[in-house]
Amino acid sequence: MSTPSPGRSRATDLDESTFRFYGRFTGWLVLALLLSYLGLQLPLPWRLLAVVAGLVGFAGGIILLVQCFRKRLPLMMHISAIAALLCCGVFTFTAGSQAIFWQATAEFDDCQASALTERSMERCLLEYEDGMMSSIPGFGR
Repeated sequence: MSTPSPGRSRATDLDESTFRFYGRFTGWLVLALLLSYLGLQLPLPWRLLAVVAGLVGFAGGIILLVQCFRKRLPLMMHISAIAALLCCGVFTFTAGSQAIFWQATAEFDDCQASALTERSMERCLLEYEDGMMSSIPGFGR
């Protein structure tokens, strides 16, 4: 087992096929990230796409981060894995929360689509919060 010389980085010891594989893997993570973000913009039944794509991106981010440490991949691979974990995690949490409160979210989307003024938007948001709280046992008003 040879150790790299002090002047060379570990990244130069990896072969081109390894870089190509993890580059493609990062591309798939970016696709999952985009799908989860775009899924949040869709109406409610299609918003579940954000949950699925976010979970796939989150799992892929974990796999890439583990491989980054095992194979000593370059720093940019570490950063992309962490970014995929964070973004896909947030998008999954947001879409999952909206799916849990399905009825309140559907009513909020309808209200928001018909709101014309700032005051009506605030009313929609208050009704959304009330709808979420009333669906939790013990928190209902």
